[in-house]
Amino acid sequence: MTETNDKIRALFLTALMVFSVFAGTVAFAGTAAAANSVSGATYSTDPVNESSSFNGETVSVTFDDVTTDDGDTDTFHVNIPNSIAQAGSLSVSSATVNGDNGDYSASVSSNPVDGQDGDGVADTLRVTTGTDSGVQNDTVTVTFTYSFSTPAVTTATDYNYRGTVLDSGGSDIVLADAGPDLTVSNTGQDRSAADTVVNSSNNNTLVWAGQVVGTDEHSANTQVSLRRVTDSGSTLVSQKTVNSDGFVTFSTDGRQTGDYFITGDNNRVSFELTQQEISVDFSADSVDNSGPSDSVEVDFEADSNRAQYTHVLEAEYQGDAVDASTLQDILGGAGTVEDVDSDDADELTVAGSAEDAFTANFSGVDAGNYTITSTVEDTGVSDSANITVNDVGDGEAEFEQGNIEVAQGDVAEINVSLSGNADTATVVIGSLEDDGYQANVSVTDEDDDDEVTIEFNTFSAGSSSLGTVVSATGDDTVEFDSSSDQETISAILSTGEYTIATSTASDAQTTLDSPQDIGTMFIAERSTDSMQLWTAPSAADLDADGEDGVEESDIASLIEDGAVTQDDTITAGDYVVHQVTASGLEGAIAANGNLSAALGNGVNVTVEQTNPIQNRDPKVINLTDSGDAVTLVEGDGAYYIAVNTGDSDLNVSRSGNDVSLSDGDEFEATFTVDSARLLGSSDEEDQESVNATFEVESADTSLDSDPVNVTAADEQQITGTTNYAPGTELTIRVRSTDNTQPRFFNTETVTVQADGSFNASFNFADQSAGDTFTVTVRQGGTSVVSADGNVVESVATPTATATEGTETATATATATATATATATETATATATATEADEGGMTTTESTETSTSTPGFGAVLAVIALIGAALLAVRRDN
Repeated sequence: MTETNDKIRALFLTALMVFSVFAGTVAFAGTAAAANSVSGATYSTDPVNESSSFNGETVSVTFDDVTTDDGDTDTFHVNIPNSIAQAGSLSVSSATVNGDNGDYSASVSSNPVDGQDGDGVADTLRVTTGTDSGVQNDTVTVTFTYSFSTPAVTTATDYNYRGTVLDSGGSDIVLADAGPDLTVSNTGQDRSAADTVVNSSNNNTLVWAGQVVGTDEHSANTQVSLRRVTDSGSTLVSQKTVNSDGFVTFSTDGRQTGDYFITGDNNRVSFELTQQEISVDFSADSVDNSGPSDSVEVDFEADSNRAQYTHVLEAEYQGDAVDASTLQDILGGAGTVEDVDSDDADELTVAGSAEDAFTANFSGVDAGNYTITSTVEDTGVSDSANITVNDVGDGEAEFEQGNIEVAQGDVAEINVSLSGNADTATVVIGSLEDDGYQANVSVTDEDDDDEVTIEFNTFSAGSSSLGTVVSATGDDTVEFDSSSDQETISAILSTGEYTIATSTASDAQTTLDSPQDIGTMFIAERSTDSMQLWTAPSAADLDADGEDGVEESDIASLIEDGAVTQDDTITAGDYVVHQVTASGLEGAIAANGNLSAALGNGVNVTVEQTNPIQNRDPKVINLTDSGDAVTLVEGDGAYYIAVNTGDSDLNVSRSGNDVSLSDGDEFEATFTVDSARLLGSSDEEDQESVNATFEVESADTSLDSDPVNVTAADEQQITGTTNYAPGTELTIRVRSTDNTQPRFFNTETVTVQADGSFNASFNFADQSAGDTFTVTVRQGGTSVVSADGNVVESVATPTATATEGTETATATATATATATATATETATATATATEADEGGMTTTESTETSTSTPGFGAVLAVIALIGAALLAVRRDN
């Protein structure tokens, strides 16, 4: 039965798994509402008259290739143009959604909403369909029955309706033009005299004081009155006769703000009159007329309580009118130049809003005071802003150092200072006529710090194939073509003086003819001077400051701190650091990219054994094949080659076979300059070399006493010596042994001093005489020496006394050792040595009294002390 149940269970689980896969496939097959396009807008009435109200009208929009089969509800929007939506009461009475594959259930919202344009205007008709299922590539027509009003227009105007289809889980078409447009016709009235038209379709319209308000709500040739609403009713402001077109206007200039209405022939329209406010200002009080963009540009800002209007801009310079076209140029081409007020003088009109900001660029204009005034075209309100334009000249270029000295082959730094408006300069290095070489360099101060540092490679100069001749530091830039902006020469630049000239002119000839500053670059002879050897711990971090890799300043800091010390005996595993002092190598190194690339290309380093085994080739340390074991550091006239003798990447070979360093190996390191261009010769005898020798020895570490004896007190010293490089960290560990109680285990990390000594302090105050322990010294996780240790009552201290003058010397040594264990031994010995008057042999008499009980060790200690005392006695010749 159990077996049958298991089979049934297995069949059930298998079926469930298959169903899950199928169900998942079905679930993911659905897609959100999609449509490829919106088209075919039709209107029950088209065109429609302006300033009219319409009820029961229909608009139909067609959505093509609709796919809505994800089981969600879908919403169709028709977006009405704002001018129509805001002209009167927009509302929806019903909607239908019809497709080629059948009708859709529809739920319509009677109140328009702010649609996908998000402009804050309730301008969108909305209908939601029921849950969709399996609709593929359907053509759907959405029809709304709605009421709306039209705005007043001066000519026939087309208004674009747009469609949107949304799925409850997303959207696919948003605000696509439906087309064709709805046309609103002008009824023939001339409304050009009115800034704002009010009628029954836009009753209670906002009118700005100063505007001309008009209405078409009254019959032709009838009398109408403009009245202002008061607390007690209303008061007459003005009375007019409607013209033959049925249109009448009233000026609001100078009128008191408040609520107004125009009434007559039993019709009445109302509006609110309010005052427009405007303020303009510049974002800065002054600006330059030349220089970088941030010094010649400023924002002209305008703020108003009105959303849409037109600025009429005018400018004055020192009280005189500025041409509208010049003002337009200052404002970056904004607006339109036109004669707004028909006074035969042009103004600049620019569309305005509640918050405007125009970029004003005063580059190239005359220095002085400028005023820009903005007047609103239809209300007449205005405000002005003033700014001072500063006169900035072309500026100047000059050298920070008039005389520059550089070793032949090195890279010269030429510092150019820029003043005034200058951010570019021309620098001419040398003179073709006087020096036989000339380089024309254009520089740009990109970081606006008023200076540019040029790096001029005297090794590459005159060649178009030896890398970069001229560059700039930091963000600044240079323009220099090594094939056309310099004279090509066959050899390295000769030693001697070269004229350098600079100006803000854009060409070299003007700079040579009229330099703003001149100086001298002196190329001195180069030299290869010396090699000095240093050592450092194998674990030393040569990047002392932790920034930008290992630099010369890092090595200098380590030397100052004692972490790199001068030595020519190198403990295997430590660093050997070769310091080469030489001038004139910077250019060759830069031409190759770095010092590593220059090895074998102008400079060379060899490290070869000088004491090989008889009948064996010498060992060779191959620096270029040693990877991370070698660190190369480029300095100012000094170069460091740091070799980690303990690194696994270190390549040591003999006759092409890998070997390792051994105790007693002696090496000579040779640094050679063999660049034919730098030396002016390719002969081997003209090459320049410096060298230094070092010896490799095995690591040797010892404790100053074995066994190590301490007393039961704090600050007990355990000392020793080692040949590890000064700065090496050692770990001293003491651990209790045998039955010592309480048990203990302590460690201290110490640093090897310059003389090779190390010293650790431990607290044995909780221990007792007779306790035992072991001492272990570790370096880099490896034990290098160990010894037994004892806690004793006191540590033996030898004393030696010598008396001279009668040619008699006496040495006395006394030692007392007491151990609390199973035996005690005490010994006292006195030895006296007397030199013969004639220089004969010295005789020694010794008397020793000993009392002992079972035990050992103390007698031997005493005898050792006596021996030390006797050795201290010497003959005084």
